[in-house]
Amino acid sequence: MKVTHSLHRQGSVESLENDYVILITPAIGLNDRGSGEKLRRSLQILLEEGVTNIGDVEHGSILGGLDSDSLDSYMGDGKRIRACISKRETLGRVLKRLKEEDTGLSVTVSGLIDNVFEISREIGVRPHTINLALGVWGRRELLPEERALEVTTMCGHHMISRYLAEDMISKVEQGVFSPEKAADGIARLCVCGIFNQERCREIFEKLKP
Repeated sequence: MKVTHSLHRQGSVESLENDYVILITPAIGLNDRGSGEKLRRSLQILLEEGVTNIGDVEHGSILGGLDSDSLDSYMGDGKRIRACISKRETLGRVLKRLKEEDTGLSVTVSGLIDNVFEISREIGVRPHTINLALGVWGRRELLPEERALEVTTMCGHHMISRYLAEDMISKVEQGVFSPEKAADGIARLCVCGIFNQERCREIFEKLKP
């Protein structure tokens, strides 16, 4: 299952095993009134269980300096929560607690479909909608190299340039930047908070000289 703006994350199955995106949102015109408190409760659950990254599209992510108290204050009626999680076990705990909370808010998960379905069965829910990527069509020779695409496609709003990704790959290969410095620097540009800097570090770790 995929959130549409994270639909085209690329990489090996092994790499994507540790990459999940979660979106929690009310339905405008249906249950958005009074949803602020429910969003704040959902945010609390995510923070308690330990997300990899989380942000607010209007104010930036925790990697860009946004703290949890500020993020909580932005959770008014009709807002959305966007975050990413690196561990399957963490996602399972988050979804189990959100199910128990029963806020009525929409919860959408992006990840390898077999994994997400398995977790859904474990906690006793059945996904009602599925979006699947059909691959990349057209003049694929114009795309950046695969390693750069693994990085840029983790930012669904395309706030991360291919040229920055390629430059960081080069700097890590040359030993100029550490994988941590390169990954964290890139992640700050994804304001909504779905960029997985931990996965990016693992990608860069394989490039070290």
